Amino acid sequence: MLAAGPGRPTLCEGWQTEHLAAHIVLRESSPLVAGLVLRPLARILERKTMELGAASSSPHDYQRLVDRVASGPQPPARLHQNPQASRLTKTIQGSTAARRAAQATNLLEFFVHTEDVRRAQDRWAPRHLADDYANALFTEFGRRVRMMYRSEPTGVVLARSTGQRLVARPTGKEEETRTVSGPAGELVLHAFGRRDHALVLLD
Repeated sequence: MLAAGPGRPTLCEGWQTEHLAAHIVLRESSPLVAGLVLRPLARILERKTMELGAASSSPHDYQRLVDRVASGPQPPARLHQNPQASRLTKTIQGSTAARRAAQATNLLEFFVHTEDVRRAQDRWAPRHLADDYANALFTEFGRRVRMMYRSEPTGVVLARSTGQRLVARPTGKEEETRTVSGPAGELVLHAFGRRDHALVLLD
């Protein structure tokens, strides 16, 4: 993301690189992140994302924004003014379960958003992922895959190029089953809606 610089296209419609970085920062530091799942807040979250992105369109401001992405989740500034709330936030963030959930979410989201930037550029090429990284992606992906494919009209089986298979949506009576085949990273992109850009085979 830093190497791409501000003002570059992404696979996220209407967003350039600075808006994508703003989205990540707000997701990790703003209560408006609820707008990702609560429709009444979605418009406010989108407006704040566009505003923060627009304010970070210069190389210097973009660098600062990406530095905030790299620094990881931060509680909202107003929580720092409330000692009790701040202590509670630190306790929650410090718990094993919270750290585990945050790491899992970030692992998948950072991979997808990195590809959102890479694959929107000219002359991009797929990355060769280290085995440990690909395995971690596939493991975390497998924990939520059925939720991600629950609205598909047919049964869906994901076949990793290493031979592992996941039933993403069980096949009902008199339903067909589609098989989506490819490396772990490409299957993740397919599940996250980047279907026109995921290098997979459909059967």
